[in-house]
Amino acid sequence: MRKFRIIWNRPPVIDGENKDLGSFMQPPTVKYSATDPEGNNFTFSEYLNGKQIRSFQGVAGQQYTVEISHDAWIRLDLDVQHQIKIVATDSAGISSERIFTFTRKETHIEFMLEYGNPDIKADFTLDGMPLRVLVTLERYLPEGSSIESVKVCNNYLDAVPTWEDCTGAVKGNRGYLFTNKTKTAANWAINLWVILAKGTATERVRMSGYGGAFD
Repeated sequence: MRKFRIIWNRPPVIDGENKDLGSFMQPPTVKYSATDPEGNNFTFSEYLNGKQIRSFQGVAGQQYTVEISHDAWIRLDLDVQHQIKIVATDSAGISSERIFTFTRKETHIEFMLEYGNPDIKADFTLDGMPLRVLVTLERYLPEGSSIESVKVCNNYLDAVPTWEDCTGAVKGNRGYLFTNKTKTAANWAINLWVILAKGTATERVRMSGYGGAFD
């Protein structure tokens, strides 16, 4: 009679425990590491609200940090729970996960056009140099709040876009004349960056959309 010892493959073990991190005005810092009980190779995948941030080969015991980009952060809704999920998958396809939740709190609302959206990129990318832009904001500003800043650029595809302050023009419902005349990218591209300040307002500040024109 022969005796066999069967060892079941177990998933990687991610340190810590699932938990709510609380409320933040800046992206939370989440550090983690993992080991595999059988010493198998494994990969990490990081997700923000179900959307993958990155995936890479992990090293047992090495600490990693989840990084939420500025663009992703300012697009998160306020006062609702968001989720960071870390999945570790070994070479046999067995996985484990760790989940952290958090809430974004702000004294300001920031808005920027998302060039990751192909419709946005197509509509605001131009062959010729845009000279003027008119920005209108669909917003609700209760007493005590304000438009803190509105910036625009006509070379957003450049490695370092030239942002110009058009706050006064927006508050006065006027068009803004670009001062920048140069670009390094293949095409011109318009983007806007809006910051609304809650100030002393007791009601929620809301921005429901934008409009305008450019030529």
